[in-house]
This record gives sequence, structure tokens and C-alpha cells, in this order.
Amino acid sequence: MLVTTVKLAVVRQLGAAGPERPRASGSRGWLARRRWRVAILVLALAGAAVTVLWLAGGLASSPSRAVRVPAADGGPPAVATGAQAQAAAWIAGQVSGNAILACYPGMCAALQEQGVAAGRLMPLRSAAASPRGAAVLVTSPSADGQPAVRYAPALIASFGSGGNRVEVRAIEPGGVPAYRAALRADLAARSAAGSQLLRNSHIRFTGPGAAQLQAGEVDTRLLATLATLASQYSFRVTAFGDAAPGAPVLFRQVAITGIGRGLATALAMVRAQNPPYAPAHAAVVGQTGLSIEFAAPSPLGLLSPVLDADSPRTAVGGGFPLGWAQIR
Repeated sequence: MLVTTVKLAVVRQLGAAGPERPRASGSRGWLARRRWRVAILVLALAGAAVTVLWLAGGLASSPSRAVRVPAADGGPPAVATGAQAQAAAWIAGQVSGNAILACYPGMCAALQEQGVAAGRLMPLRSAAASPRGAAVLVTSPSADGQPAVRYAPALIASFGSGGNRVEVRAIEPGGVPAYRAALRADLAARSAAGSQLLRNSHIRFTGPGAAQLQAGEVDTRLLATLATLASQYSFRVTAFGDAAPGAPVLFRQVAITGIGRGLATALAMVRAQNPPYAPAHAAVVGQTGLSIEFAAPSPLGLLSPVLDADSPRTAVGGGFPLGWAQIR
């Protein structure tokens, strides 16, 4: 419509003088004035068109970053909150790819937007639905808190605040009492194993790293990884790390350096382990270092059989041997 208006206006301007033709001596000046009038008119109309489009929202400054997700009742799509989008992105990158995720429909849709397969999702259709069978519960204070209280006492990450807060929790089928008992036993086991590693002459730790080991704050899978590498190499642990926001969880990442010529073989050894000791990410860093990261959530009880027997033993599921002989 705007193009047609401009066209008609130009035609009218060109024909406004009627059939009269200018004299030859003044034809150049007449044509120049006519062209200026047409150009000014076109620019004015174009400016009006831009204004109309802007007022109609046709020239939005930037697309929305929100994620649109289907509504729980099948109605129009809802918009995922910033906390939902952040939680979904973190889960896609940090939670084990084999873990079943219990979530409410809106959160399940946000997870699919981040590439999480629908087959890994357990939609909770009501506040009373049980997340049994899942490994992780994704919920918020705005939802009924009963599933979190009864089945998922371990907070492993959180995003946002207030009513928009999204919590990622590890599910314990035995409930809160079983989780607390397993947590106490696992803390004691990790602390004892960490103290043993500090006496290993093949590994050097920083001051903060030594304190984290003694406090039992390092994931059991990392303890086993370091013990196995120390049976073949000497190296330095430069830092433990974790990428879980909003929750005091175990360190699941480690950076080591100083391995030297055996770096490629060491990396292959780490990557070749069976679950639960297969890392989510392992890569060479620089000329002599490795970066190793395990997925969330951190499993409990992996060291208990070893501590009870106090003898070399292979962990359930294959992978690193976790006996005291190797940790020493």
C-alpha cells in the first residue's frame, strides 16, 4: 500500500504542470526543480512508512531470548522464565546423559528446547505425582514441595530466586532418612580416602586442594581417578572445581599437570573406564596437563564396600579398583 501511494504521488508531481512544455532555454532549470520536488516527496513518504512500521512493531530492536514452551493444559505456549532456561541449559551440559529427569510439563519442554531427549523425561502431571524411577527432580517453590521433601532431599543446583527459583535435586528412593545415613557414611569414606591420597608420594596438592580432600568434599569418582593415575604417573593437582550454582555440592572436576610423555596414554586410560567411573569430559590441557569432569549427581556409597573389607576390590560396574592398596 505504501509503495502504491509513493508511486501515485510521483506521477501526480510529474504531471502537475499539465501539457505545457518549458522553453528550450529554461528546460534544464525546470527539470532540476522538478527532480528535487520528487526526491523530497519520496523521502517524506518513506519516512512516514518507517514511522508506521516502527509503531506497529515491525522494526523490533532484537528477538526475544525467552524459550516458548507448551502450556500444561495444552493451551497456548507459555514463555520459560530466565531461571527455567538457565536450569535447562545447565542440566543439558552437566547432568549425566543416562539420568531420568522428573519435571513439570513447562520445565520438561524447556529441557527439550536444550536438546534433552524426550525419552529421558518423566513429566509430573500433578503436584501429587511421584518421581520414583527418576534420578533427578527439577522443581520450584511455586510447585507443591511434597515430592522434593519426600523423595529428593539432595539439592545439586539452583537458579533464580523467590517464586521463579528452579531447583535441581537428586532423588533418593529411600527418602530423607536413607539419604542422611548414606551421606554420613559417604562423607567419612571420602575424608578417609582423601587423607590417604595426601600421603601418596606420586601426587602433589595445593593447600586448598589438601583441605578439600581432608574435609571429604571431593567426588569419589575423582578420588578413584587420581589413585589410578598415581599408580602409573607422578603429577600435580592444581585445582578441584565444580560448575553447580547455588548448592554446596562435591567437587566433580580436577585439573592436573606434570604427566609429561605419557599424557595421551593417561587420557586414554581415563576415558576407557566403565560407569560409574567414566568421565563426562576429559581432555588434554597444554603440554602436560589433563582436565577431567564427572557428571552430576555425585553417587553415594561407592567407597563403602572397600572400607568395610579394607582390602583391594574392584568397584561394582567395572572400572577403577578402589582398594586401600592402590589409594596408598
